[in-house]
Amino acid sequence: MAAGNRQNRIKAYYLIRGLFSYCLLLFIFAALSTCTPYPESLLSDYQQRLQRVLPQAQFTESLNKAALPALPQVRELTQSLPAATIDLTDMLALDVCDLETLIAERNSSLGKVKTDSGLLHYELRLLDKLGLCLTTPALANQLDTELIAKLQQIFLQKQQQLPAVFANLLSRDQTLRQQLAGSQRGVASEQGGSSETLQALQQLNKLRQLVQKQDYQAASQIDINQALGVLHQTQLIADLQHSLRLSQQFFLQLNTALATLSNTELCQADRSIRDNLLTQIFIGRVQAELARVDGIANELSAALLQLYQQHPLQPTVQDRLVAPQQALQHQLRQHVAFWQRWRQCDQPG
Repeated sequence: MAAGNRQNRIKAYYLIRGLFSYCLLLFIFAALSTCTPYPESLLSDYQQRLQRVLPQAQFTESLNKAALPALPQVRELTQSLPAATIDLTDMLALDVCDLETLIAERNSSLGKVKTDSGLLHYELRLLDKLGLCLTTPALANQLDTELIAKLQQIFLQKQQQLPAVFANLLSRDQTLRQQLAGSQRGVASEQGGSSETLQALQQLNKLRQLVQKQDYQAASQIDINQALGVLHQTQLIADLQHSLRLSQQFFLQLNTALATLSNTELCQADRSIRDNLLTQIFIGRVQAELARVDGIANELSAALLQLYQQHPLQPTVQDRLVAPQQALQHQLRQHVAFWQRWRQCDQPG
């Protein structure tokens, strides 16, 4: 009886250990799967399936990815701003125009090291308050002529400098530069953030338009840091660049290899396997995913081109997003033409 119990305990022990080992292997496999770079995993799987159907094809295992040129240096893009001439020691002006808190904030140690977004927000608030003070008779009448002239001079100077302040934000902000620099990962199949990224860019574009319209009150209400924070969190613009460049290079090399195959070699392939590869893998997975990425690129590229309109970094947006997207679209059309050629094997004669 004791021997039987002992054998049962041994069996239970090995059963539990086996289940534990199996679960551990599943966990490791899942972890490795989540670490597989994207879209490399999707494209590599597609190429491997093609290779099995077309063993004669000489596919390239690695992608010949050209290195991107570095972004222009910040110092090359920075627009110099004349030193501020604000010296509002007249307490009447500070009080009447409600500038005391704003000027004190600017003159503090923290205010003197503002980020570009913080400086832009400060300038917008200052212009809003100065403009209100100068155009509201009940306020302007409390100031003498000399002080009004001084305030008008300050307002004009700040108004003229504002486009340069906004341009410096686009040139120097770390988050924006990170997005334009790109990443080493692609847009994952389940990666979200598309609508949030687009909304953030739309907010920045709205700010740009309000600055051009000189609507400083409305512009000062836009939370610049919130929009930049969304771009930093999603990293979608940076990831999108990688997906577009890598996919374009993949199909360029794939199409080059497939073009060397003769009709005889193509028509030797199993028809049912070929059709399954077309419908289930290329159309169902690869083309569907690239269509999703293309849609994201359409929206974000348009918003970025608008944001960087007439800015020195606009060609960078064109080169890093628009050009690879167009090149990928061309390569996909070439690949569809290959499939049309392959399916001509079904025609008699």
